[in-house]
Amino acid sequence: MLSERDLLARVQRLTVTRLRVWVAQGWIKPVDAEAPSYSEADLARAALICNLEDDLGFTEDDVPVLLNLIDQIHGLRAELKVLLDALDELPPDLRATVRMQITQTRGPGKR
Repeated sequence: MLSERDLLARVQRLTVTRLRVWVAQGWIKPVDAEAPSYSEADLARAALICNLEDDLGFTEDDVPVLLNLIDQIHGLRAELKVLLDALDELPPDLRATVRMQITQTRGPGKR
């Protein structure tokens, strides 16, 4: 876990005020609110928000929409991994049937 001081030291352009506003807005959720501690995911999210606002020019109103979309993508990737892991557990003949059905549904040559 990272302390608030650690997080501030590791993310350029991040200030105490900025971090606390993001926490209040729910963009970053410390593990422990009383003695704020942050995960590596919080670190990456803080860096991402800085990039979105400072480097890419998105406004404060844009950021929650973008974060929501990014969170949805991560959620879908996690669900897809669960599905792929489950498919790996199937017998080879059944996996081949599923693969063939996907190819037919999607059409040849499409990924």
